Parts: sequence; structure tokens; C-alpha cells
Amino acid sequence: MLKKNKILLEERIPIKTIEEPFCKRCMNNIEGGKTFCGICEFPPAVVNDWYFNNVKCLGKYNYFGINNFKIPINILSILIILVKCKKKTIKSQQYAGKLLADGLFQFFNKFSDVFDSSLYLAFSPNSNKLEKNQCEYIVNPLLKRFKKEGINITDISNRIVRVKDVGKNKDKGRDKRFNDIKGVHKVKGPDLNGAKILIIDDVYTTGSTSWDLSRALKEQNAGEINVLAAGRHIFYNEWIEKEYCNFDELILYFSNLDIDRTKKRIYKVKIKELKEFTLSKDTQIVACIKGSSGDYKLIIDFTNKKIKHDCYDFNQNKKSSKRFCKHITKVFITIRDDKGDQIADSLLKRIYNNLDEWEFNDFNIN
Repeated sequence: MLKKNKILLEERIPIKTIEEPFCKRCMNNIEGGKTFCGICEFPPAVVNDWYFNNVKCLGKYNYFGINNFKIPINILSILIILVKCKKKTIKSQQYAGKLLADGLFQFFNKFSDVFDSSLYLAFSPNSNKLEKNQCEYIVNPLLKRFKKEGINITDISNRIVRVKDVGKNKDKGRDKRFNDIKGVHKVKGPDLNGAKILIIDDVYTTGSTSWDLSRALKEQNAGEINVLAAGRHIFYNEWIEKEYCNFDELILYFSNLDIDRTKKRIYKVKIKELKEFTLSKDTQIVACIKGSSGDYKLIIDFTNKKIKHDCYDFNQNKKSSKRFCKHITKVFITIRDDKGDQIADSLLKRIYNNLDEWEFNDFNIN
């Protein structure tokens, strides 16, 4: 299901797509009237040929770093982090991968002029052969969807190997990424006979990985190569994303998608007291929530931009990445039910739009 500048994953999870104008090769935002961004038009010296034709990404991916913790900028970034993070449970990675696969399938159909007639699918392997590749959580449900819809695309990723480990790319500049990865990929097996190839990736950043993988595929006589990725990594040095427009999207974001994954747990929360508040600059939400071994306290202070709560999940798992536990999520759902969407929207936007300034603390910390 597609709407203007928005896509619904499995008809329920909204993400914002990248708006025009963008680079026709990599979807990086560009000035009006241009066709390619500076990176694609003037690549590093090592790039004699890009080898691939088009890149299509569902939306923007990034996170804002605070005290070594990742604060995702949007719902798409949450899903990608769930897939990428090895500390998460396999169940979480499968959940996120299935949703992203649905988005990639929608884009595959939307840009049929680019992806139609693709015979093979490939993705870059891990250097560590014993470690599960995060892309598999996206590719496996995507291949099942292709098969269900009668689209015959063969996965040849088992024919691709990395001949050396280049380490992590996080702190590398663009030129170093390309120079380090040159010649890393090798494609085993028979000639590809000019077949059209679809490369799948979770995140497209500089294009260095897709570039070298495409080079290796071309050496095996691949035909046209196109890239389909979940996220286009956009670099920010400050919190500037302000893309949400309604309560449902914001509560999904702040609950870390728990409102979709564990809805029953959230709605079972019992709020014993929720004090009155106003929409003035001195707004404060004060709540008492029933717990299994005692009541929990919550204060949301809009003047000083602080959330204080004393439940274990909030303090151990949520506050460092500025997420809501089930209690805070239920408080905002209750406010929406009692006061209406407009007030609930405005309160969540006041937190989201200045999230880098907000503190999420234990109740006993001033």
C-alpha cells in the first residue's frame, strides 16, 4: 500500500519515503535541476566504473549518538537497528526483517521498470562465515514473497565470498572505504551469461560495498545490476528530523514498535492516578501505575525536558536510548483517549522535536 511520500509495511507500520529531488543513482538528496549527487558524479579515484545502474531505498536511516547509545531518527531506523543489532533476540530480528522485506517487495513493484526481469539476487557476505548475515533476515522472507507471487529470482549469495576482512567502516572516510574494499568480493561458479542481478542490502551509505560486489559479478559476465536497500544512510550532526505528523506514528516510534509487537502487555497496564495537566509551557504529567510488587511513579516535565520513572524495564533497557516502557506508552494512550488526538499529538511532538535535549532518568535522580 503506497501513499505520497509514505509507505505502509504490511499495511500497518508507516515509514516516510525519500522525497524528490534525489540522485537518480543513489537517492541522496540533491538540489533541483541536478541528476546526480557529487559522490556519484565525482566518485573516488579508485572508481573507474560504478558497475551498477540504480539504487532504490525505502527511506532515510540514521541514529543520533548520545553517550554511546543509538537514538534512531525514525521508525525505519528502529527496524534496521533491530535487524543489525546482534544483542537483540532472533525473534526481534525476524520481526523487523519481515517488515522490511514487505517494503522492499513494494518498491520492487513500484520500480518495475528498474527491477523487472532480474534473474538472480545477491548480497554481500560476512567476513566471519560462522556468523549469521543480518541481510538474511530480510532476504529470506523477501524470497518467500517472490515465490508466492510467481516471481522467479534465484539467490546466488552462496556463490559470493569475501577474500579478506576489511574491518568496520564506521569511522572510515569515503575514499578509504572504497580503497579498502576493492577486490574483496569474488563470485564462484558458472558464467552468469549477461543475467540481470538484484543486490539486496540493509543500508546504502557510500555505495562501496555494492560497487565492489557489482565488480565481482561483472567479472562473471553479469548483465545489468541494480541495488534495493532498506535505508539510505543520511549523515546528521544534530537532531533535525521532524517527520511525524500523528499520534499513531509517534507512539510506534517511542514504544520502539512495542505497540505493534506486544500490544496486549501495554493495554493490561493499570493506571491508578493521572493528574491534570495543561498545554502551557509549565505542562507536567504525573502518574501512578500499578505494579506487581508495588506502585510505579512517573513524572514527565515539559519545562525542564525530563522524564523520570522507576520501573526496571525503563531504567535498564529504555532510558539510555530514549524509548518508552509499557507504562509510559499506556499513559499517552490514556491521554489520547481522554483528551483527544490533538493534545496527545502535541505532547509527543514536543518530546520528539527536541529529543536530544530531553533527559530520561530514574525517578530518584533530579
